[in-house]
Amino acid sequence: MDRSVLSAIGSVLLCAFTACCGRPAVPELDYVKLNAQAAEEYLRPVHPGIRGQVPFWNGYSFKFIYAPSFDFDDVEGAAGYLYTISSGERSYSFNAATPRDPLSPVWDQIPVGPASLCVQALDADGNPLGEPLNRSFERDNPFQGPYEPAPRGYREAALMAATFIHNSPVAQGWLRDGAKPSLRYQLNCYPNKIWGGTIQIECFIAGNIPSLKDEALKVARTAADALIANSQPADGPLPFFPPTYYGSGTDTLVWYIQRVIDRNRDYTMFADAVMAADALLDLYDTTGDKKYFDHARRIAETYRDLQAEDGSWPVKVNKYTGEPITDARCMPTSILQLAQRLHDRYGVRGFEKMISTTETWLWENTISNFNFNGQFEDVNVADKAAYQNLTNCIAVDCIDYLLHKPHPSKKEISACIEMARFAEDQFTRWHSPVAEDADAVTGDEFTTPFVYEQYSFRCPIDASTVGVANAWMNIYEATGDALALAKAKALVDSIVKIQDPECGCIPTSLYQDAQVDISEHWVNCTYSSIQKLIRLDNILNSK
Repeated sequence: MDRSVLSAIGSVLLCAFTACCGRPAVPELDYVKLNAQAAEEYLRPVHPGIRGQVPFWNGYSFKFIYAPSFDFDDVEGAAGYLYTISSGERSYSFNAATPRDPLSPVWDQIPVGPASLCVQALDADGNPLGEPLNRSFERDNPFQGPYEPAPRGYREAALMAATFIHNSPVAQGWLRDGAKPSLRYQLNCYPNKIWGGTIQIECFIAGNIPSLKDEALKVARTAADALIANSQPADGPLPFFPPTYYGSGTDTLVWYIQRVIDRNRDYTMFADAVMAADALLDLYDTTGDKKYFDHARRIAETYRDLQAEDGSWPVKVNKYTGEPITDARCMPTSILQLAQRLHDRYGVRGFEKMISTTETWLWENTISNFNFNGQFEDVNVADKAAYQNLTNCIAVDCIDYLLHKPHPSKKEISACIEMARFAEDQFTRWHSPVAEDADAVTGDEFTTPFVYEQYSFRCPIDASTVGVANAWMNIYEATGDALALAKAKALVDSIVKIQDPECGCIPTSLYQDAQVDISEHWVNCTYSSIQKLIRLDNILNSK
């Protein structure tokens, strides 16, 4: 790494140390007590279903850390039910009144690994009645700290990661090619997400590494001007929205990216433009150039003007007509956060009704029923049944929105704790699976702990790992729960452990390294890691 950059990193670290001197220390993490607390909490199911009231969300789930309950039908004439969980050569049993009771009575006895559940209805004399009800799943590892600590400071790791992106073709391509980006960095085919992430990293660099400030601002401005230049006109069907997908039929892309572009060339993911708006606001904060603020505000106004009466928006539309291509509605947390940012930070009025109606929709259609189906630009949303492709990303975004409100209510805090438990239960790996056949993707070669992105992409991802860490940071700051902080720290430490110590690269997929093609590195994910590294550093230094 360049000496001037290292010097700048050292200066920032010194300033951070100086600033935190004399501040109260974070409570000591007593892992004996925290592990015992975690073990007790794992006996309580996550948002358990109740027939006719609360849907069962776990029909497609493959693993559990918290004791689950399942949506089995009652057997006519049954007086009770015998639960038997088999794992290896042992079995564990208990009796219950319904076939939908949680597995709490024996959950702490079930060893980690594949398990089979049999629920047998019994008549009044205790005899078997009807066919047994069956379900297989994996009993996953619990949190058991402490975990291996980060090999360097969080702020240092963040600066190294940002510098890696700045020196790579991701950022340098904007200096070389100007406002018509090259697809030599193939992920530039996703403008909002990738160009926006590049802008945000360059703004971070401009504010933290003086030797790179001028060049970083040039990159950020060039990418931002390209977003604006490629946006729809004021009289378009999606006024001021940049495109979700970018490129022509003559571009040479790897097959899996080319397939996405070919399928979606005429479409826009409706919530996608928020990423561009956030990046433009970051650039406005950095430069004071009002043209970036104005375009971001206009994107937000398009969301307000195109909102349905029930408070929702479509998930994907035809960019030429604005017409939805599926009945699915988009998860609106990022739109809410954009409106709230404009309202709270910049005093922009006119979004109050939009925020209120969207919150109502979010509670009724997402939080209350745990409908966290994934909505990624490279996954077909229309062919997924409810709960078939759950993701941690929507749950942690809901937490982030609710707990950054000025005064979260007890109901909101309680719901956020439950969503954080869900994100841990379904997507977090504190340790690798015991048996390789327990998971087709994950083996011992991965650094744990980590977090999967979604059911359809069961792969450890940096942004998902820090996203769940951020959820636990939110819970810690709202409740003071030291276990939440310990979980956040373990996940963030894992990201620093997999960072390349020489070039600073944080791989997007945690099985990669710095040597893979740059087009395998999602810059928006790197920016998410940078944000959470800085946040944890601030928390631990009581900033």
